[in-house]
Amino acid sequence: MFKFNRLELNYRNKLIITFVLVVFLPSIVMHYITYMNSTQTMKTKINDLVTHHLIQTNKHLNATLSMYEDTLYQLMLNEEVVHSTKKMLYGSDFEQLVNSDTLQRIFEGYTNSKAGIRGFTFFDKNGNILLSYDKDTDMTWNPEREGTPFLLIMKLNGMQEEPLITAAEKLKTDSKDAQYGFHIARKLFGISSGRLERMGYIVMTLEESVLANAISNTSAASSPNGIDSTIYLIDANNIIVSSPDKSKIGARFDDLLDDTTMRFSDSSLPEAAVILGQASVLNHYPNEKTGWTIVNVTSEKKMFAELYAMQKLNIWTGSVVFLFSTLLIVYFSGLLTRSIHTIVNAMKQTEHGNLNVKVEERTGDEISIIAASYNKMMETINELMEETKCAVQKQKESEIRSLEAQINPHFLYNTLDSINWMAIEKDEHDISRMLKGLALILRYSISHSNKMVPLAKELEWLEHYLYLQKHRFNDSFQYYVHLKPELNEAKLYKLLLQPFVENSLVHGFAGMKTGAELHIRFYITEIQRLCIEIEDNGCGMDEASVSSMQHGSLDPDKSDAAGSGIGVRNVMDRLHLYYGEAAECRIMSQKGCGTKVTLLLPIQFDNPKEAVMDNENRNRGG
Repeated sequence: MFKFNRLELNYRNKLIITFVLVVFLPSIVMHYITYMNSTQTMKTKINDLVTHHLIQTNKHLNATLSMYEDTLYQLMLNEEVVHSTKKMLYGSDFEQLVNSDTLQRIFEGYTNSKAGIRGFTFFDKNGNILLSYDKDTDMTWNPEREGTPFLLIMKLNGMQEEPLITAAEKLKTDSKDAQYGFHIARKLFGISSGRLERMGYIVMTLEESVLANAISNTSAASSPNGIDSTIYLIDANNIIVSSPDKSKIGARFDDLLDDTTMRFSDSSLPEAAVILGQASVLNHYPNEKTGWTIVNVTSEKKMFAELYAMQKLNIWTGSVVFLFSTLLIVYFSGLLTRSIHTIVNAMKQTEHGNLNVKVEERTGDEISIIAASYNKMMETINELMEETKCAVQKQKESEIRSLEAQINPHFLYNTLDSINWMAIEKDEHDISRMLKGLALILRYSISHSNKMVPLAKELEWLEHYLYLQKHRFNDSFQYYVHLKPELNEAKLYKLLLQPFVENSLVHGFAGMKTGAELHIRFYITEIQRLCIEIEDNGCGMDEASVSSMQHGSLDPDKSDAAGSGIGVRNVMDRLHLYYGEAAECRIMSQKGCGTKVTLLLPIQFDNPKEAVMDNENRNRGG
């Protein structure tokens, strides 16, 4: 009962699993491939847009810096500036005071000419500050930063005529709020004593907002494709020059990375990193003018927000479709297994002996065919059972009649025993011995004829049989049994040899008065099979007779003893019944040269042990 239920459940589960594998698994794989492809396509598209934006930002940064460089250059070409700086270097105290006011006025005018200019500073060629102007406060240089006069002068001296742009730094002012700025510096030349002479350095200080405006919201394309991003400006040492968060200016950019494994060298930037707790995509573009790098940081969450929303929608939709489809397959699989359950119930009733059960199935599908076949099978079984009952009844009646007609074997044994004692009383000892042998042969033959016996016992019976035959044929033949003692316990079915021995005596030695010999050999072959050879030197047979005898179809009408052909055919059938393909019978004969029958049988012992091959007998048999 449990077995049928388990099969039914397994069948339904197989239907559901098959449906999921055939329908949903390819859909999931296709959805995954589509999602990955869409993500990669979007990343490529956004990367191209961001790269284009960075190129435009770089151009805007260069244009902005060039504009302020031009302002500084115009200042240095101003005749009043050249004249006043010369007087401040080589004039009297009064001239220095007057020209200092003139330069102060000029610096103030240039400072107010453009937004973002914080002030100007004039250094002599030794790096001493001669004049400094700041529009907000009296600016002094921050000695803790690399923008100190000494370092700045050192860098300018190592350059040609091009301007020097420094990194942004925290300015030292009277204001409580931190202010950041950077510098553009140039060498100042003038004519003294009729030759061109380096007179000093003019440094223009700019607010950091100049850089911030140049790289952030200065273009309508600052947010490519509508995606929010953050732009940083870093120098060659990964120091932040400009940042939306002003407190980060001057810090190392890689200190913003949360994942320490994503730290990068001075010459490379990662493509992705975790910045301030958010997974981000990094795009960068170098600025050849300053040696700085423009870095665009885009949050992956914001970048793929629409894609993630679409993915969630697909997952919820797919889950609902999967649930609804699963309910449908469970329902329809129930309908299908219901028909099978009907047939299974009928089989259960049949198990309990109800052979008259019928299955009514009108679905018109393959299940109906199975039900119809089951009904037909049960009808056939009922008919066969009725026929079997009748046959068994008739067989019983026949057996009863046969038993009634049988002669009790003990009557035969007792009668032969009485005749035997009568022969002994009249001193007919040969007759007595023959009667005793005949009684033993009769008893051996009719008791358990299909039983396996030791080879020694079969040969004992065969000795009695050959003794009677010798008296029958007036000692016209001699027989020899070749058997090693270790084969005495080999098992053999009873009466397998007698038909072949009888065939040699009756047909092979027909017409021979003397010189007839019969050899019976037993040995084990190399492949561990029992070989039995029955060989005579009689008249032999032609090929047609050998073929008929080999196939158990010897015509008894062509022999002197009708029973011989039947006996040989019976042995062939018994060999096939007992041993199947494991047994083999070979018959070799030639007219006038005798006959040799070889039986190859599986060797069997009650107590199996390794048998020693009889090489001498095997060579004689070969």
